[in-house]
Amino acid sequence: MSAVQTLSALVLGHTDYGDTDRIVQLITAEQGRISALARGARSSKKRFTGTLELGSRIEATLRRGKGELWQFQAAELVHGHPHIRSFLESITLSAYLCEMVRELGRREQPEPKLFGLLDVALLVLDACTEPPQAAFRLGFEAKALSFAGLTPVLTQCAGCGQAADGPMIWSVSGGGMMHEACGVGPGVSPAWALAVEGFRRTPLSELVDTPAPTGGSPWLLSELMIWHQGRPLRSRELLITLEAG
Repeated sequence: MSAVQTLSALVLGHTDYGDTDRIVQLITAEQGRISALARGARSSKKRFTGTLELGSRIEATLRRGKGELWQFQAAELVHGHPHIRSFLESITLSAYLCEMVRELGRREQPEPKLFGLLDVALLVLDACTEPPQAAFRLGFEAKALSFAGLTPVLTQCAGCGQAADGPMIWSVSGGGMMHEACGVGPGVSPAWALAVEGFRRTPLSELVDTPAPTGGSPWLLSELMIWHQGRPLRSRELLITLEAG
């Protein structure tokens, strides 16, 4: 493997390092989730101007380090998704989508599906003339969980495997919908779960104007991811407030 690679990448976040540098989290199709050191990113007005913002798609020329940290040699902006910044809810949603992929993406393992999902989601979000309806987020969550090997159980009982009939609940430890007799959790209707399963199979561009289904909390899928990852999503609470408003 070459020590220097040029990869298409999406910026998932960053952390300031030292006085002038920045460690940037990226998702790529070939290398999955990686962290790369951008030397002088906070002091130079030319080298990385506008390229390392959250959600930006870039062409990153990176040198493989000895440990887990890569080093930027160069970065070229491909798409900055500027229209997302037209609405606070869209800004927060894009941060949430990036944070979710950062949590689910495997380090230095190929992640073409997660990379492609986030790439499409940000392009659709950038093209929206107003913030999308909740089905867009639910569809993204369902797809992301599936691509990460955590496909939510939405069409039958996750406990006994039988058809979803009678009173049902949502079990994060069980991985999805269950009969009341099979688990413990908040109530959820089979109709809600069936709608979300439909969102999982529908292109994101077709979910922009679709509201959240009734019969279950619109945040059940994110609760499932949080349980698996063992830590909260920082952008989630603000997004909950904005969607409720």
